[in-house]
Amino acid sequence: MTTSRRAPRPTAPVRRPQVADFRDRAEVAAGRDLGNAVALHEWSVQEFRDFWRLFLDWAGPAWEGSADPVCTGDDVETAVFFPAVSLNYAENLLRPLPGVDDGAVCLTSVHGDGSRDRWTRAELREDVDRTATALARLGVGAGDRVVVVAANNGHAVVAALATAALGATLSSGMPDMGPAALLGRFTQVEPALMALDRTGATGWDGTDGDLLDQVVAGLPTVRTVVVLDVLPLPSLRGVRVVRLADLLSDLGPDTPRTPWPRMPFNDPLFVMFSSGTTGPPKAMVHGIGGTLLEHLKEHRLHGDLDARDTLYFQTTTAWMMWNWQLSALAVGAGIVLYDGPVPGPETLWRLAAEERVTVFGTSPAHQQLSQDTGLRPAEVFDLSALRAVMSTGSVLHDWQFDWFAAAVGPQPLQSISGGTDIIGCFVLGHPELPVVRGRSQALSLGLDVAALDAGGHAVVGPPGELVCRRPFPSRPVRFLRDPDGSRLHGAYYTEHPGVWTHGDVVDLAPDGTARVHGRSDGVLNIDGIRIGPAEIYRILKGLPEIAQAVAVEQRHPTTPGATRLVLLVQLHGGAVLDGELERRIRTTLRSQATAAHVPALVLAVPEVPLTHSGKVSEKAARDTVNGDRVVNVDALRNPGSLAGITAALRTATERTALPVPEPRSGSGRPPAAPRPAVPPGDTAAVTAVVSTIWRDLGVVPHAGITDFFDLGGTSRQSMTLLRRLQLELDADVTMEQFLADPTIPGLAAAVAAAADATAVLLLAAGNPAAPPLFLLNDAWGGVEVYRTLAELLVGVGPVYGVRADLVHPDGSRKPIDDLADEHAATIVAARPEGPLRLAGFSFGGLVAFETARRLRAAGREVEFLGLLDPLPPEDSLPPVRRRLHRLTGEIGALIPGLADRPLRDVVRQRLRPETRPADQQALDRSGAVYARHRLQHYDGRATYFRARRRIPVSGHFMSAWRAAAPRLEVVSVPGPHHDLLAGRHVVALAVQMSLALRTAAQLRRS
Repeated sequence: MTTSRRAPRPTAPVRRPQVADFRDRAEVAAGRDLGNAVALHEWSVQEFRDFWRLFLDWAGPAWEGSADPVCTGDDVETAVFFPAVSLNYAENLLRPLPGVDDGAVCLTSVHGDGSRDRWTRAELREDVDRTATALARLGVGAGDRVVVVAANNGHAVVAALATAALGATLSSGMPDMGPAALLGRFTQVEPALMALDRTGATGWDGTDGDLLDQVVAGLPTVRTVVVLDVLPLPSLRGVRVVRLADLLSDLGPDTPRTPWPRMPFNDPLFVMFSSGTTGPPKAMVHGIGGTLLEHLKEHRLHGDLDARDTLYFQTTTAWMMWNWQLSALAVGAGIVLYDGPVPGPETLWRLAAEERVTVFGTSPAHQQLSQDTGLRPAEVFDLSALRAVMSTGSVLHDWQFDWFAAAVGPQPLQSISGGTDIIGCFVLGHPELPVVRGRSQALSLGLDVAALDAGGHAVVGPPGELVCRRPFPSRPVRFLRDPDGSRLHGAYYTEHPGVWTHGDVVDLAPDGTARVHGRSDGVLNIDGIRIGPAEIYRILKGLPEIAQAVAVEQRHPTTPGATRLVLLVQLHGGAVLDGELERRIRTTLRSQATAAHVPALVLAVPEVPLTHSGKVSEKAARDTVNGDRVVNVDALRNPGSLAGITAALRTATERTALPVPEPRSGSGRPPAAPRPAVPPGDTAAVTAVVSTIWRDLGVVPHAGITDFFDLGGTSRQSMTLLRRLQLELDADVTMEQFLADPTIPGLAAAVAAAADATAVLLLAAGNPAAPPLFLLNDAWGGVEVYRTLAELLVGVGPVYGVRADLVHPDGSRKPIDDLADEHAATIVAARPEGPLRLAGFSFGGLVAFETARRLRAAGREVEFLGLLDPLPPEDSLPPVRRRLHRLTGEIGALIPGLADRPLRDVVRQRLRPETRPADQQALDRSGAVYARHRLQHYDGRATYFRARRRIPVSGHFMSAWRAAAPRLEVVSVPGPHHDLLAGRHVVALAVQMSLALRTAAQLRRS
């Protein structure tokens, strides 16, 4: 592992996509023209043996044996691929590759605190080799099973690849899943060893009865726990606990390394889990060769990944995309991991920018959150390295392609879909094809994907059941605890005999594009997280009041395209769904599973729908909850149960004042209705607005339950909530403030606290011995805009933000002079003695300038005054320059890169001022106050940080500032005015500002 910074990857000449080189070889093998993507796919499935043999030769993985036979039969269920081939997964990921620098960084593990661990290919190979030797000395070898419980970090990767190197089988999960979910998976694995990383997890110390103790007690086959982290070693009864670092330190230079055996192609590599609709999760065993070949194909032919690429995919160790991203090492690409929190959508875009990610993997839920919060990533972050974005986890809607094109850029947005079942994709991207809005670009090469209608006939155009009609190597080789193969057969081969039935609804077009519509079975997909109802039912069995439960996915009643989890409960006689029981249901699901398992709505129903065989009909329940027609009522033993569900839903929607959901058509997102500004001091009005926002999100207190998250609120909704508060109440409420009391009264109080005119907020700790830096409020009165800048400043004291109430009690706007008087008093109270440092951006810069004048007039030393690109107030300019200044502003609003909004928004809002959002209206009011101010003389030093991108004809009329501040020093910083504090430019600004602060301190001392 290296701590050095990543060297930039060498640029290579532009060349044809790898799939074009492969097509040349395929045309020779086929003896005919395969000049387009559809023709190549047709050949790859019609002659699938030729395709897979050719791909094995072309891709060149390390293997031994014979490639004949390629496949032993034509039956999808029983055919076996490459039975005479042997290979090692870890060897293929880590071996030296032609043209790939062994000293280049290939693995970057980013942590929540911003620190990073980096490995070069040579370092990663060495660490995996040493770890494999250490595990072998513990008795791990081919045929053993190992589980890794860790967050998405580099240490988990090393442990996983060391396990694979020895020929053992791996399964992984994360501590946050909780004991019930982990044991639901790992009891089937029967592991001999557990590798554990507790970094960032709570309740995993290994004390009697805690989470680790519960998990280990439930896994009697575990002989050893290997601790990957640096926390104190846990104490576990009857289990050996060792630290990996200690095992490695015992390896001397002469200790022989354990060889990495090449194993049969279909020997087990990963045990993966899908969320089944009944019973425990399916434990799918994926083979070494099928996994590697499928991933090599997807990475090289569909993703065009090579050594020039850096891949980041938003995933956890519990999802197949984690295993999928590991395989990118086999093509020489670098991968980036992140194990920290994601408090907002900007976190991952910033990560992509900082790590120069070329292929970014995300989800529709993350993109929707980015859109809902008004984020335009390309305007905030430097995404110049990004060449493609992949999205999976749920359906990617048409409008999300529109948002992506406007807010991110021209890069292809590739909607990919497949599943844990095949550890790969059925539909995905293609480097030679354009993106079609709302659709996946191509069918996966070598996979004979079709859509079947109700009669089992293949259709093109209408939606149908997604099937695969010919054998492919990445099918599970078996299920665990399925000795006769009946569970595997029942999962994929009974509905349409002779083909693989995947459980998705898809429509295919003649051009080879596809649209996946969602699941055809009972698996829930809530905000991109797949949940098996059986997981919920197992947990709820512990609540004696519940006789039967049905979990269904409901189209969200107020958010088009979103879904939410609804739980129907049939109670034992005498039990009542009151606030106490509902609270227990929610807290039990959260503590024993995850927050995603907590329902948005709990309904007590007289009975749940049952088939004549006594099986719960989740489909009938789901259709009823969504207001859809239940197609086969005759198949129900108790059709009257549907009326009970409808009545319970009507009662709940009346209680929450939300509309009863109706079937939806179309994909447009209706604009939110604008709200009038509310004075933050009006408690009743603030509470009303907060309540309305909660209701709009479908989170409504009832039955004594008031906590946002107990009511089913999600982290994504919490970000939307805080953004709405910022727009509608001008309140800069932080996530920490919200989490401290996530109730309506608590949030209303946080709004009041955020609006406190004299509130001083610590933005960065800094050196307590150095003078503090005060950053003065922005045009909305807040200071959160400075947080990133504050955290990036180097060699400074504590950094504080000074917030302001911009409105007088009578509703009039405070002039700059009044704000400066208030801030001077606040700063003196916070720092009675010693030198002072002030700064502000734009509106805040003008306030800082006037505040500094008052402080110097009162005899205080202002060591540093930073003016972050404030425009000159119009009333401080002569008439001719004032008109030119206005003209400059008009032109700047229309030029891409200089404007803070898209041109269409500027034009629409000029023509229809009532469409201007709340934040723009607030900015207009602050702008009017700003324009009326007249600059006065300032005799102290000041540093003006001037945005480099501007209209050349007029600039900022620096003469106006120099006349007011003769000792002004101007520093040029990159970017346009509105982008100085954004991700792509704030680093450069922080560097220049740190230098200026250091110079100011030296001047004072001299």
